[in-house]
Formats: sequence, C-alpha cells, structure tokens
Amino acid sequence: MNAWAATTDIAVRFRGFKKAFGPKVVHRDVSFDVRRGECLGLLGGSGAGKSVILRSLVGLEKPDAGEVWVENENISRYSEQSLIEIRRKVAYVFQNGALFDSMSVFDNLAYALREHTQLTSEQIRKRVLDTLKEFGLAGNEKLFPSNLSGGMQKRVGLARSIILQPSIVLYDEPTAGLDPYNTRRICDMMLRLKSKGATAIFVTHDMPAAFSVCDRIAVLKDGKIHAIGTREEIERQDPWVAKFIQGEEL
Repeated sequence: MNAWAATTDIAVRFRGFKKAFGPKVVHRDVSFDVRRGECLGLLGGSGAGKSVILRSLVGLEKPDAGEVWVENENISRYSEQSLIEIRRKVAYVFQNGALFDSMSVFDNLAYALREHTQLTSEQIRKRVLDTLKEFGLAGNEKLFPSNLSGGMQKRVGLARSIILQPSIVLYDEPTAGLDPYNTRRICDMMLRLKSKGATAIFVTHDMPAAFSVCDRIAVLKDGKIHAIGTREEIERQDPWVAKFIQGEEL
C-alpha cells in the first residue's frame, strides 16, 4: 500500500533519518512531517544539523538510514538523474544568495528557465521581468551581483530560486546578517509565496522572523526532533524549549 495513501496533505516526510560524518553523529532518529502549504520553522543550536535536513531534500546528502519523502516519492536512494525532476519541484534559497558573479541579474534568473523549460526567449524575458517586479527589483536586471547590496543579493537569490514555480521552498537562513528593514522585506516575500500555496521549511536563528512567517516550529536537539508545534504549544510543553526560544542561558 502506498505510504501516502491516507496522507495526501503531507508534502515532506522524514522517517527515522540518521546521518553521521565520520565519527560525528548529527542525526540519530529524525522524524517529522510538513503539511502541504505550511511553513515549518526548523530551529536548533549551531551544529544541530538543520542545513543537513534541507540538503537531503534535494539529494545533496543521503541518509545513512531512514527515509526522505518529497511529494509522494521516497528520494532516499535516488540517482542524480532521478533527482533532476525533484529539484524542479524544490527550490533551495541559500544564505548568501549563491548568485553567478559573471552573470547579470537577468541572466541569473533566466538560467534555470533556459536549462529546464521549453519557453521562448520572449516568454523567459517576461517571466524574469515579472518576477523581478514582484520582488521589488524592477530596473536592476542589467546589474551584476557585485553591484548589489547584501540585502538585494538575497532578494535576487530568492527570486531566482522560485523562477521555476516550485511547490516546496527551502530557506537556509535567508535573513542572516540583514538589517531589520531588509529582514522584513525577505519575510514579506516569504509570506507572499506562502499565500500562493508554497510549502516551506525555514531554517533560522532569527526567532522574530520565524514566528512572523511559520505556522509551526520544530526544534532539533541531540539528533532528534525535540519538540514540534505552534510556539505556544512547544513552549508550554517543554521548559527547555521555552528558554531556547527566549534566548536564555541553558
């Protein structure tokens, strides 16, 4: 029986996920679901393995044991060829924007469309310009990454990541190092994507950003999901989580 038969509202599922790098065990037994259309905040201390979780969803890390499900498919042992279609569905927003330095803003966004779609040049141009406008970046298409501020680089990186109209978006600390104004702009963009039905996982150390965007919060501790739920639920259930969220000494 298909494991998803009774769980069609689940977009991402981890079951018994284990991962070690040499003698260092990062994940001992991680299990959680992300509901279709929700944004799940993934919190934890430095070295807790938050980014490893994200990387496993696009096949950049393979579990030592356990399963990773994306939109009905167990991708845990997928080949690189099989992962191509998954990577069209799942956008990865890197912390630093990860733009191509030698390409203009326009070409950074157009690259994936040229590689992975059959759109005409005019259709690509329209989608790129429409996306830049939506993200408050109209008029910057001829600039190169070196001409952009840090905040603008992150916004262009976010715009590029969703140009293929993915169903799932993975945010790897997109607000790190930003001032409050640019943090708010990134969060507003995330909320806009969420309003369109995108499923998301938001890895962050920025608690206010997480609480402004996320429907639920999952906290990684000692290689497992220590708590998961709304902020009120997990703070009420666990004094350690309450202290962690409030930034108190543990």
